[in-house]
Amino acid sequence: MKRILILMCLAPLLFSCSADEGGLQGSLKDFYGLSFDTVRARLYPTELSIEYVRAGGQVPVRLTLKQVEDQPIKAASYDLVTLGNITGRSGDNDIPRFVTGTLKLTEFEAVNGSRIVGEFEGQFATGDDKASLSGDFEANLEVVAQIVGYDVDLSYLEDAGDAGDAF
Repeated sequence: MKRILILMCLAPLLFSCSADEGGLQGSLKDFYGLSFDTVRARLYPTELSIEYVRAGGQVPVRLTLKQVEDQPIKAASYDLVTLGNITGRSGDNDIPRFVTGTLKLTEFEAVNGSRIVGEFEGQFATGDDKASLSGDFEANLEVVAQIVGYDVDLSYLEDAGDAGDAF
């Protein structure tokens, strides 16, 4: 009986899913909602986007890193003032104006489904003061379109044929 009780106490710890895909912290949380349910990473033709997403689809924090011609994105540190931005919306409030920050990609490969890992920090204008925000993330990359300069496997996008053939 004692073993069953111990197993019942430990079961939630042993069988719970690891939701450690990202975290957000900083003084911005004092007046801007930072809650999120998942992190997604998307590679578009013009930018890489890291999004902290709520169950309803709202994105309180969105990091973007611009694609620079002839300089493919790779695991490195980036200045978000010149190469990106941090935006978002929480409830009815837009995130304050981004002032300065960096993005560090520790793992990155421009292949659909590959793991992307990194961290960021930023400062935001809040009247005469500044608020801080930092975070980390780990997500599977979704390649949204073929990117020139990347060896991207898009074989998962099979031609479904002509829908008109069915009629």
